Amino acid sequence: MKKQVDQSTDGFVVRHLSQLKVLVRLVEHELAGVKPGQNPTMDRDLVENLLDLVEIFVEDVEGQASPKVDREGKGQVEKAVTRLN
Repeated sequence: MKKQVDQSTDGFVVRHLSQLKVLVRLVEHELAGVKPGQNPTMDRDLVENLLDLVEIFVEDVEGQASPKVDREGKGQVEKAVTRLN
């Protein structure tokens, strides 16, 4: 018997929340390593990766809520994740 896949947006978001949970734990870890009275600092590469994770999550959720259809109506259009640094 095949397992029925939940196609609702809520189910999709719940399955992908682990990405954001990892992000939160990482930021908590970085903040915990800072001594009181000091400003926290993060490596630029780490911050860029965190932003990428959030952007991908947002795009996935938006794509699930309202699938993109090309102008000719031949199906969904995949949007590539791009960043300008």
